[in-house]
Amino acid sequence: MDGVSLPTSMVTGKGRNNWMEERRGSLMIVATVLATMSFQIAINPPGGVWQSTSHEEQGCKHNTTCHAGTSVLAFGDSNQTGKFEIFMLLCTISFTASLITIILLICVASLSNKLIMWFLTILMFISLVCTAGAYAICIWMILIPLGKDIRLAATIYAWFWVGFTVMVCVFFFCRLFLKKFFCFLCCR
Repeated sequence: MDGVSLPTSMVTGKGRNNWMEERRGSLMIVATVLATMSFQIAINPPGGVWQSTSHEEQGCKHNTTCHAGTSVLAFGDSNQTGKFEIFMLLCTISFTASLITIILLICVASLSNKLIMWFLTILMFISLVCTAGAYAICIWMILIPLGKDIRLAATIYAWFWVGFTVMVCVFFFCRLFLKKFFCFLCCR
């Protein structure tokens, strides 16, 4: 092999550690951004918050007092309230998954364990899908009165993410099972 040499990082194995540190940094950035977004949504929900305590004659639904600082959309009709609850649930799941990822990245010394990396990747996937779902519901809650085209676009967007999530899950589970199956056949 005259004139051909491998990079020093490949020979010494330092490239793998560098790659792991880059992956750790990338996961930390994504988790931090998603946690920040989810936190902002919780303290400043779509539609805003009531600025002062109101009664039904001032815009609240029947037999309700809307307290200052609570979400305007949470006090809408039952359909709107249901969408808002799902929206906040998705934001909470995204926030929690992001915080768990951040804590694990800070506390776990090594990411060379495949199980930990797999778990962190799944957490980020859950966080991203919940953020996309929250976005779709937010668009649905706010823009639906504008017309059927917006409703159709929001529905297509939501179904796209459902389909994409299912495809990714099927791909990873098939990959995992095929890997185990071929390893079982080859390594008896």
